[in-house]
Amino acid sequence: MKAKIILQYAIGPIGAAALSSITLPFIAWFFSTEDVGRLTMLQVVVGLSVSLFSLAMHQSYVREYHEEKDKEALLKLSIIPGLVLLTSFTVFFSIAPFSISNILFGIESTILSCLLFVCVYSAFFINFLAHAIRMQERGLAFSATQITPKALLLLFISLIMLLSLAAEFKTLMLMNTLSVFLSFLVFSWLTRKTWIIAIDKTVNIILLKKMLAYSLPLVMGGMAYWGLTAMDRFFIRSLSGFQELGVYALAASLAGAVSVLTSIFSSLWHPTLYRWVKEGVDKNKIQCVIESMVLVVTLVWSLIGMFSFLIPLVLPKEYFAIEYLIIACVAMPLFYLLSETTGVGIGISRRSTFSMLASLIALLINAILNYLLIPIYGASGAALASVIAFFVFFTVKTEASALVWVSLPRFKIYVILIGYIGAAFTVVLTKSSINQFYLVWCGLAIISSLLFKERLWSSVSYIVFKVKGNK
Repeated sequence: MKAKIILQYAIGPIGAAALSSITLPFIAWFFSTEDVGRLTMLQVVVGLSVSLFSLAMHQSYVREYHEEKDKEALLKLSIIPGLVLLTSFTVFFSIAPFSISNILFGIESTILSCLLFVCVYSAFFINFLAHAIRMQERGLAFSATQITPKALLLLFISLIMLLSLAAEFKTLMLMNTLSVFLSFLVFSWLTRKTWIIAIDKTVNIILLKKMLAYSLPLVMGGMAYWGLTAMDRFFIRSLSGFQELGVYALAASLAGAVSVLTSIFSSLWHPTLYRWVKEGVDKNKIQCVIESMVLVVTLVWSLIGMFSFLIPLVLPKEYFAIEYLIIACVAMPLFYLLSETTGVGIGISRRSTFSMLASLIALLINAILNYLLIPIYGASGAALASVIAFFVFFTVKTEASALVWVSLPRFKIYVILIGYIGAAFTVVLTKSSINQFYLVWCGLAIISSLLFKERLWSSVSYIVFKVKGNK
């Protein structure tokens, strides 16, 4: 893929991560840790809603995109089942005798409940429209949709000072809802030529059944993955309260900035992979991608380990624990990123049940470890539980891919990752109290480079060649 196209896809995630790095500390300074915890519950519920109500049909859309000629009809088929289900649930919660805002946020408010529904519907449609843009390989448009919600949220939060608004959760909820809804409008405008045509398309029942057969096994996997990433928030809220939840959530959110790599890579990888599948897959090309991603993951983890002490300098003193929590929290997006390459055989063979199995096993382990560790270690226990659970998730996907497709070399990958897990555990349990521990992170990066020296050398040579060629 050309460097220009890669850059177009990279602008959005990088810009979104940069804006998040400004927005999150800003929120931490103006709002209480309890309100930051409530914001986390909002994000968790919106994520659950997208995972549940989409019925994983966006993944069927991606899988069938290069196989079907009528792209607009394909988009319509992917949206309809989930929209019907979401509307049914909305009606139920609207007439229910209990307050959903009280259950989630500990605040009785009809306004908060309405804002929640607006967020959920907006996120639901954004999920599908974003995949449409990505599969059309419109890099700049895709990047714009990533930057827009972050930029809008930062803008709205800035109004606190300008308009002297009350720094309370209702204000924070309103700002978040406005940013998501306006982002949905931007997505709608950018994809108007697709969804307007899609409205009049007839429903192909045969294709719909085929898509559901692929996606429904992924729903359970998606729900399990949501639980894997969000369960710790519920345990912390229950066992430690909103204050510690706020600290942990901010650490996880900052670590989630690493997801910029996942976003860029997924935007490029899935269309490319399934194009390779159609043309005939070369396993050596897959192995090159896997080894390259191992080097990226280990380098990023080492850099965060060495420089995490800088993060508390820009946050209120209540967030000092983020220095060591983030080292464990960053394992979640990194393991997921790596599993996108090592688990390719699952998508190639259409054996989506193995993705569900990986999520379910990791979910069970995460639940047990959260229950055991949080009462003892608090947020640190939740972070450690997530490291183990995501490593299990990565391992199951990797081994399943080897089982159903091609068994690629992976022993060296496990060796270096176990080393990083050990270092992360040491930092969290000692609360970053060991002097000169940065030497361990440097050592791990060197070991990783030596284990994959051929791939590192070829990558560096390729980059040098490209740089010289552009002069």
